[in-house]
Amino acid sequence: MCTKRVVLLSNHSLLAAGVQRLLQGVDSLELSIVAAKDPEAILKLRRLTPEVIVLDSSDPSLGEGVIPRMLEENPHARVVALNLNRSDIEVYRVRHVLHTDLNGLLEAIRGKAVHDNEKAMAGTDDPTDGRDGGEKRRT
Repeated sequence: MCTKRVVLLSNHSLLAAGVQRLLQGVDSLELSIVAAKDPEAILKLRRLTPEVIVLDSSDPSLGEGVIPRMLEENPHARVVALNLNRSDIEVYRVRHVLHTDLNGLLEAIRGKAVHDNEKAMAGTDDPTDGRDGGEKRRT
């Protein structure tokens, strides 16, 4: 089984401890924690080459545009953006692909929920497929 590299980008020790506890028993995941306020955080992310980056999108210390920046710096990674203020999760891989509640964290990291959602969106007859923020698909 292949190990998936997960990086938690956070300044909050409580969030880091919670994510670490959730993932510690999962064999196929390797978690690294990077302090977002660390001046070398982007360099560390590059060196770790994560497949999944978990962050708190409501953390003002991450600055504006953190998700597009993470996707640009790590084009092959999936960004799992926790929003602890709204108690939900949004998953991005080049674009927004999934919105779920906090109970979906482990599946979002593993990618199963994202894959299932992408398959469901590809087969839908609904003119709004969620891929582009609800805009109509051109057919």
